Amino acid sequence: MKRATAYFALVTLICFSLLACSKSKTVSGSVIRGERARQVVNAKAGQTLDVSITSDENNAVFQIYSPGEKETLRGAGETDDAMKWSGKVPADGDYVIVVGPTRGNASYKLTYSVK
Repeated sequence: MKRATAYFALVTLICFSLLACSKSKTVSGSVIRGERARQVVNAKAGQTLDVSITSDENNAVFQIYSPGEKETLRGAGETDDAMKWSGKVPADGDYVIVVGPTRGNASYKLTYSVK
């Protein structure tokens, strides 16, 4: 019985540890033509960043800038019109998700997680 209890405690501890390591967030907002909204996400090199966006008129997209904001991640650049992106981040630091409309104003729901 002691062995089963110890095993259960270990499995529970591992599950809680994994949940604590995963950061997930959903943000709702709106942007008007010509403006941008920003979300900062901290991640460590090798972690997986998942980002997706939905909008009522399918007119909200995002870019992801690496730490220092000098370059974007491949597939989430200024000309990519990204609505979904997933990949391992190359460096430790703050990644900036920039949301903007493709036309007119946009109401959106942005979801991101770091694992």
